[in-house]
Amino acid sequence: MISRAHRVTPLTAIQNIYSMVERDSESRVIPYCLENNIGMVPFSPIASGLLSGKITTETKFEKNDDVRNWVPQLSKANIAGNQPIIDLLKEYADKKNVTSAQISLAWMLHKYPNVVPIPGSKNKERIIENLDASNVELTDTEFTSLESALNKCRVYGHRGFSR
Repeated sequence: MISRAHRVTPLTAIQNIYSMVERDSESRVIPYCLENNIGMVPFSPIASGLLSGKITTETKFEKNDDVRNWVPQLSKANIAGNQPIIDLLKEYADKKNVTSAQISLAWMLHKYPNVVPIPGSKNKERIIENLDASNVELTDTEFTSLESALNKCRVYGHRGFSR
């Protein structure tokens, strides 16, 4: 689809789901975008808050107006299943004296030069925290170690992505 659209009119950016727990686009979408100088704008780069470490199996979302009620990764069972990823992020965050959300965004910014995440929040403090992720630097060694550990983790509640 992207290549067909790009042939009709050159694309400057696409938007797609992408995070540490939604990595399907790494196989074809991001490589195509890199080859064709197209930016990638990931939505839900912190996986609806899962990667912040602030959501637990006890978290309750508003009943009427919170999309997180329907995000598969945020069911109690899937939050518990994804805990090794949350623990991994916390380990790196503690070493750098930053937040888990900032590590997840720093990982994304380090990994691909054409990826610019748009984390969303209704909370001013979270917005500032997310912006400050651009100041978090992962060394190549830290990135490689984090990437290797992530590759060993199973993801629960996969949402999929648009192709």
